[in-house]
Amino acid sequence: MPELPEVQTVISTLEKQMGHPQIRGVRVIYPRILANKSPEDFSAALEGQRIEAYGRRGKFLLFTLSDYLLIAHLRMEGKFYYFHEHVEPYKHTHLVIELDNGELHYNDVRKFGRFYLYEKNEAAACLDKLGPEPFSDELTAGFLKKHCRNLQVPIKSQLLDQSMIAGIGNIYANEICFACHLDPLRPAGFLSAEKWEEVISQTRRILGEAIEAGGTTIRSYTSSLGVTGLFQQNLYVQSRQGEKCRECGCEIAKTRVNGRGTYYCPECQKSQPIVIALTGSIGSGKSEASAYLQSKGYPMISCDAVNSQLLEERETLENLAEILNCPVERLDRNYIASRIFADALLRKQVESYLHGRILERIRKWISDNESEPLLFVEVPLLFEADWDRYFDYSLLIYADEEVLYSRLRKNRGMSDEQIAQRLASQMSVAEKRQRCDQAIANDTTLSQLRKSLDAFVKRLPVNKER
Repeated sequence: MPELPEVQTVISTLEKQMGHPQIRGVRVIYPRILANKSPEDFSAALEGQRIEAYGRRGKFLLFTLSDYLLIAHLRMEGKFYYFHEHVEPYKHTHLVIELDNGELHYNDVRKFGRFYLYEKNEAAACLDKLGPEPFSDELTAGFLKKHCRNLQVPIKSQLLDQSMIAGIGNIYANEICFACHLDPLRPAGFLSAEKWEEVISQTRRILGEAIEAGGTTIRSYTSSLGVTGLFQQNLYVQSRQGEKCRECGCEIAKTRVNGRGTYYCPECQKSQPIVIALTGSIGSGKSEASAYLQSKGYPMISCDAVNSQLLEERETLENLAEILNCPVERLDRNYIASRIFADALLRKQVESYLHGRILERIRKWISDNESEPLLFVEVPLLFEADWDRYFDYSLLIYADEEVLYSRLRKNRGMSDEQIAQRLASQMSVAEKRQRCDQAIANDTTLSQLRKSLDAFVKRLPVNKER
């Protein structure tokens, strides 16, 4: 099926060759290609109209007329042919539009293409469910993350969902997955915002290059009017089964994902673990959740533990001493705290340095455990630090405020004033619940928390056997 670059090539070529002619008449040879008008109404409406502008929305071609909007979808093998003089229709020509400077023929062997006609002030219903354009500012990692939340549909299939991103088809979905080193079977709902940003970047790059090259010619489809796409020379995986990967030398393989032919590199696109960030406010039971998951055999790393480890290393202390402009020997937790809480700029510099080092260690740990299907990272200030963007999924452990106060009084001997100060320094539970992918209430017993965690893990799209 022609995808966004091919459709853009078609509409650009038609505009260049046809200009802005007036329609003199219409001959509908195969009425079923008209989606929302009868042949009589369609022909009568178009007669006398002038083509004022050409456009594209997703895989739809848009022709703005004097009083109407004409929309075409080429489907599998639809083609337009423009002639400067009268030409008898070919065998598979289903529509002829007579112009004051020639004829436009629509040809479709499979008869899957469709035409829609709307008045200018009428909503174009056929475009209603389309998602943002790949090059639109509306397409953000946040939008994609939210759109796919908890979806276990393979990422390759989800890229074909026109309500998510308009214009991507099977060929370019394969190329995008390869460019992002994504396993095409990776569940779309378990992808970090950081990875979605890469998907957006690679999508724009690949589609932009394909548009510049005139699209991709696959089998019988040509872009239009003798224009043949050249982007097929730049394909990394599509239709290259058995050939060597251009990046690693491994053989390109082919499988089927939800019935669609899917080409991929088994090495560059090997399966990666789902990395879940575990968070929660003080007293929520986050530590108990971490301990339980570790007891079940799931790999876990704590940002607090990494931070403590860093503060024992000479390199870290030397760098902090330079930032704080003090001797290394003076550095201890109390001194660092007193300095940074008295100077907001200094605090920002210290946190920026430590956060960068912590993230570096976390990424290395993830890489070292890439054979595991599931990894957990305990991040106390996940949302406050905007670190949720680095992880595939976020799990929040929370409790009602009354329960938190009761626990912290009993277990930590904190006063109500101290508790209020700590909670006020963190994002509210309501805000965290809005941002997290999954939330587990921990208002009752430890046994119930463990049952909730077991149920959570059981629903994850990974091998659950332990």
